[in-house]
Amino acid sequence: MGSYKMCMCFTRNFKMNEVQPPFDIREAFARFTNGGILMTAEQLLRFLIEFQSETSATIHDAQHIIQQIIHRKHHAMFNRHGLTPEDFHHFLFSDDLNSPITNQVHQDMTAPMSHYFIFTGHNSYLTGNQLSSDCSDAPIIKALVKGVRVIELDIWPNFCRDNVHVVHGRTLTTPVSLIKCLKAIKQYAFSSSPYPVVITLEDHLSPDLQAKVAEMVTQTFGDMLFYPDNECLEEFPSPEEMKYRIILSTKPPKEYLETKNPKEKDKDKEKDKDSSEEEDAWGKEMPDPKDETSSDSDLNEHTQDDEDINDIVRSSGQLGAPDFKRLSAINVRKNIDGIQDDEDINESSHIPLKLVAPDYKRLIAINVRKSKGGIQNDEDIKERSHISCHVKVPDYKRLIAIHVRKSKGGLMESLKGDPASVRRLSLSEQKLLKAREEHGTALRNILRVYPRGSRVNSSNYNPLVGWMHGAQMVAFNMQGYGRSLWLMQGMFRSNGGCGYVKKPDILLDSDSVFDPKVKLPVKKTLRVRVYMGDGWRTDFNKTYFDAYSPPDFYARVGIAGVPADTTMQKTKIMDDDWVPVWDKDFYFPLTVPELALLRIEVHEYDMSEKDDFGGQTCLPVWELRPGIRAVPLFNRKGEKFKSVKLLILFQFV
Repeated sequence: MGSYKMCMCFTRNFKMNEVQPPFDIREAFARFTNGGILMTAEQLLRFLIEFQSETSATIHDAQHIIQQIIHRKHHAMFNRHGLTPEDFHHFLFSDDLNSPITNQVHQDMTAPMSHYFIFTGHNSYLTGNQLSSDCSDAPIIKALVKGVRVIELDIWPNFCRDNVHVVHGRTLTTPVSLIKCLKAIKQYAFSSSPYPVVITLEDHLSPDLQAKVAEMVTQTFGDMLFYPDNECLEEFPSPEEMKYRIILSTKPPKEYLETKNPKEKDKDKEKDKDSSEEEDAWGKEMPDPKDETSSDSDLNEHTQDDEDINDIVRSSGQLGAPDFKRLSAINVRKNIDGIQDDEDINESSHIPLKLVAPDYKRLIAINVRKSKGGIQNDEDIKERSHISCHVKVPDYKRLIAIHVRKSKGGLMESLKGDPASVRRLSLSEQKLLKAREEHGTALRNILRVYPRGSRVNSSNYNPLVGWMHGAQMVAFNMQGYGRSLWLMQGMFRSNGGCGYVKKPDILLDSDSVFDPKVKLPVKKTLRVRVYMGDGWRTDFNKTYFDAYSPPDFYARVGIAGVPADTTMQKTKIMDDDWVPVWDKDFYFPLTVPELALLRIEVHEYDMSEKDDFGGQTCLPVWELRPGIRAVPLFNRKGEKFKSVKLLILFQFV
């Protein structure tokens, strides 16, 4: 790393600096060894308990750390039972032995599913953009391995209408067979977490193909598949109860469909401005939720998202099969004030409706329904079609697993739900921004938020907008990258990365409505001292950042959270150094630490071009372990670098 060629004529030589442990580490070693040259297991245990606040640490833990460090550094004396100052520094810089957050599930997992944020994917089968990329089981597998717990599949008839494909309808995307996706889900569903996987289906099938889907699902999942025994559930089951279970979520047949004339559409539709998440070396900064709200404020209440293209279709037939509804565990309802969801684009599309196969209906554990209270899901866009059907209402009501009475109270009442049943609701990111101005957080029901239809490049929105307003399922395009996705990945690193994160108490209090715009008193202040970074010289070619010299690194550190807590700061630039030592303190006063995410990015300064990306991470503040910690960095796609990490002190003052 010492010499760089210039213009093929001469060579620039750079001296590799010997990096010493930061002063705080040398001082801690001297303090806990009483000035000695070797730290014993007993002294290391004292350090873990008193300095690192690991009150549950044992002598066995300390001995294990010493054994691991000695083995890794290949000392001649393998039977030595202590750490030198260099060993001690090496231990603190080892993220597997000294991680910034716990890797164990530690939250109460016995509450209803609606009490958790759930790691949720959007169009989980797409490998790239929303219009022309391939559909495959590969992104589904990748998402499940990363801990995603909600997989979305759009199911359509194949060309011959004798089988079922997963494809983004009315686009140039290439399809993949449904059975292939189901088998992938079965194999990888619990590879990273034992907690339930929810499959949300956008159903565009005729009744005979629905029966075929029922056969596929039952044969593929067998006893893994959950469906309720009673007519309706009064409460969602808990993640603990649903361990190693698969839950289906979709819209059941309706109680009745009245013949309606399509409403006249507004000619002047507002078009969304699709913001690129990667316009510079590392992407634009996170959008201010207030700015997003104002930009959407002129949208007509009935304006549809781009995902709701060609939603006026004409079809006729009979709809029935009450058994289909019987297994719905979560109903997704819609109201008639124009808020639509992306789960039911052109669901009929000139397909005659007949009696639906009973087995198919029995398998739906999460139902999507509609009410007249104020939300209209895109899962039910066909409402405006000329449809006529005859179903015995008593049979329908008797067999609906999660029975939902029609609500006349608007959005807030729909969010609170019926005391006798629960359901799932869906809103686009735009509609959530509008709804949040007048309504509070989702309380009893599950609220799903999804990207607006104009995000054809599979970009994402600011997930905090959904979380701050209680949305449990903030659906994301997992195949992309950018700061929004980094926040999503950071949130679900908490609670051992199991895909379920307990909502903070401020979002579970039914007696009050949390308003993130109201500035609250500071609860605690987070101190972040960025000592140094290392690992780039191992993971990158020596000319990757600069062809003529070592890199010039700087770090950006900040908070993503409620508006009052959101900020971003940076260190100075360290010139020509593969192992930058910044030794910089940052202080972050936090009014709502329960919703705060610590953002860290490293970039390489370039005077003539865009700065190069050097790594990033996002960590939940409420999970941070006090003390000096090794913080691994990730690439743009959220994949962990092999060696790149930072050494950082965390303290709450």
